[in-house]
Amino acid sequence: MNLKKYIAELKRRNVFKPAIAYLVVAWLITEVASIVLPTFGAPPFIMKTLIFSLIIGFPLYLIIAWVYEFTPKGIKKTENTEVTASLSPKSKQWFNKNIKKLAVLPFRNISTENDSNYFSDGLTEEIIMRLSGIKELEIASRNTSMRYRNSDLDIESLGKELKAKYILQGTVRKHKDDLRISTELIDVEKDSELWAEIYSGKMADVFAIQEKVSKKILKSLQLKLTPKEKVAISESSTMNSEAFDTYLKAREFLYRYTKSYLLLAIDLFQSAIDLDPEYAAAYAGMSEAYAMLYETHDKKLSWLEKAEESALKALIYDPNSSEAYGALGLAYYNKNSLNEALIAVQKAISFDPDNFFAYWIRGRLYRMKDRDSEAVIDFNKVLELNADFHSAYGDLQMSYEKLKDKENLEDTIQRAVLFYPNYLLHQPQDARAHQFYAFTLERLGRRKEAKEEMRKGIEINPYDLIIVYNAACFYALIGDKKASIENLKNAIDNGFGNFEYIKHDPDLYSLQEEPDFIALLQGK
Repeated sequence: MNLKKYIAELKRRNVFKPAIAYLVVAWLITEVASIVLPTFGAPPFIMKTLIFSLIIGFPLYLIIAWVYEFTPKGIKKTENTEVTASLSPKSKQWFNKNIKKLAVLPFRNISTENDSNYFSDGLTEEIIMRLSGIKELEIASRNTSMRYRNSDLDIESLGKELKAKYILQGTVRKHKDDLRISTELIDVEKDSELWAEIYSGKMADVFAIQEKVSKKILKSLQLKLTPKEKVAISESSTMNSEAFDTYLKAREFLYRYTKSYLLLAIDLFQSAIDLDPEYAAAYAGMSEAYAMLYETHDKKLSWLEKAEESALKALIYDPNSSEAYGALGLAYYNKNSLNEALIAVQKAISFDPDNFFAYWIRGRLYRMKDRDSEAVIDFNKVLELNADFHSAYGDLQMSYEKLKDKENLEDTIQRAVLFYPNYLLHQPQDARAHQFYAFTLERLGRRKEAKEEMRKGIEINPYDLIIVYNAACFYALIGDKKASIENLKNAIDNGFGNFEYIKHDPDLYSLQEEPDFIALLQGK
């Protein structure tokens, strides 16, 4: 007997609440009878008969509750009761029965290789992308699914949170060239396994496995595909498994944004392109890395030129690449071609409404155009799609400050201060996150803790220009002008050349009358 399934069925049939109600009423009747019956001189056997009747009635009542349900239209058999007709909130579904919604949970990495999370995450995303073009199937976005990587929730709770009727989960074991992937498709409503399968092979088989899993899901859900969808489900961004693996490694480093990681990501994207010269996604990733290198580290025009060139190459091989349009938007943003940048990111969002990076760029464009009320919508969308992309917290705070929206500013600060400790627990080497956490703590007046987080950030990556520059901003804000100027000088001496930004950075306003600060800018 499957106890878990039995309990789930009791919940579905709304047996628990009636059972509790019966026991409460029975207890009240017994209490009242024990007072009233002696008052009227009733013989003892009446009380015994009453208690015996209540005990006998309990299982009979449970049987009735199991078989029938009370609705506004009368008493009906549970199996025939419409979901929305039940008087009990528990019987209401959290999903629309007419829509087949699937959530693909992050595949659990059980490899012996410590760095294989990038691969299991990448595999999850690829399956989601293959299925997302099927009109009859609604699928939870990849960023939404990723939030449940280490979730302890049971299947019913996961389905409720994700509003999904079906859940796909699995494990990945990768050792050198050997691959073993197990998958399981679950019907949440019935709490039953539709199918489970194990796929074993070599890395070269990864695309065939992705296609098999996708087709098996569609067959199990009895979905009819159009000819175009049948072709799309079999397509892959590359058929070179080594290029795919290298690309996934590059993506893992891309959003850390320190110079060393961006350069490493570029090298890996280039390696993927060397393996497959028509790999559009790798060109798009390289474009993004070059644009971020220009924006956050040094203003070499060659970085920006390579960013634009790589994005356009990506679009040659995949004209519908959302990632390529997003990267192109970032390149145009840094060229100060704001209208062209806005067109590019609008394209990116039209091809993939879940492209959090495109929303982030558009939000920054709106802010530059003094459209902060629109910018905050996009920054909140970024965090909704990718809760770990913490740069959006700082952007939100700046926009709310500009809008003089104190209530939402305070709410954002509180969200950030709750986010960073948990994030840093899992990503302790993210130097930027330690620094952003420091700025958030300072806003809350927790200066001692803020200084400690800033120290950690610098210690992790003391030679990265953006880390050193952020330190200069922080120390200026807390009034330590000497430490601020020392860090700023260090950043400039090592190649931080965005002097216009330094002049207009509000974090450094307190230094503008300082002779050493003036000398730094004059000596450029």
